[in-house]
Amino acid sequence: MFYELLAHRLTIAVRDFWSDESTSDKTKISQMKWLNEILHRVTSKIRVVRLQLHEWSEEDFNQMIIHYVKQEPSISSMVAWAIESAYKVVSNNGS
Repeated sequence: MFYELLAHRLTIAVRDFWSDESTSDKTKISQMKWLNEILHRVTSKIRVVRLQLHEWSEEDFNQMIIHYVKQEPSISSMVAWAIESAYKVVSNNGS
């Protein structure tokens, strides 16, 4: 459930970046590029976990996110929000 919520929240982040008129198109493209890379891995993680295909540690996943955020630091606050808000729902038993 965490990864499903995370993916959903990352799509909200894309909308937030896209609609920010104060950001240049070049920056928007970079933001969406790196968010897309994270989204790609999140959906892959959902499949790996659901089908129990192989071990994919949380540490490895977290390092991957950190790597992508370093490529475009302006996405850091929205990625943090997505992670924190998804975790909050899961830790509160879905409420």
